[in-house]
Amino acid sequence: MLRETIQGLNIQPDGLYVDVTFGGGGHSRAILEAMRREGEEAKGMLYSFDQDLDAYRNAMEGVNADVFNHNEHWQFVHSNFRYLRNFMDYYGVDQIDGLLGDLGVSFHHFDCPERGFSFRFSAPLDMRMNQKGGKTAADILNSYSEEDLARVLYMYGEMNNSRQIAKKIVKARCQKAIERTE
Repeated sequence: MLRETIQGLNIQPDGLYVDVTFGGGGHSRAILEAMRREGEEAKGMLYSFDQDLDAYRNAMEGVNADVFNHNEHWQFVHSNFRYLRNFMDYYGVDQIDGLLGDLGVSFHHFDCPERGFSFRFSAPLDMRMNQKGGKTAADILNSYSEEDLARVLYMYGEMNNSRQIAKKIVKARCQKAIERTE
């Protein structure tokens, strides 16, 4: 749906855009390319947010590096997009022309065992987008009450059987701490 997303943003060469979920950089790359219309030089700006520093490293060293390195029309913001307003204030931006949010986990997270998202690898159960802060998935599974686990599973996992799952998690952790992806 990349093409439809870019069309929907109606990107203008002098526009101000925000990609709140940079990830692998594909959407940001497409936005920057759309800002350089045939015969027109880009004059606008794209701010790309991601709290995962791996996303930035991958962009600077990966297949999209040519688009992002030394691009005066692009600014990477190493932060959760919940701080969007703060950063837009910091950069002196009062209004934007478009915002993109591709919510979810990227393939990178599943392909890196140390991130603790994948069932394909044996690794510590982490699952944090920002590995420098907050509780890991193992911390939550081993410390939350049955009621809190059920609430999290229902609200964020949209699991109708969240109470039964929470009960099984609590029973399992009584036998052995839940620490690994498997």
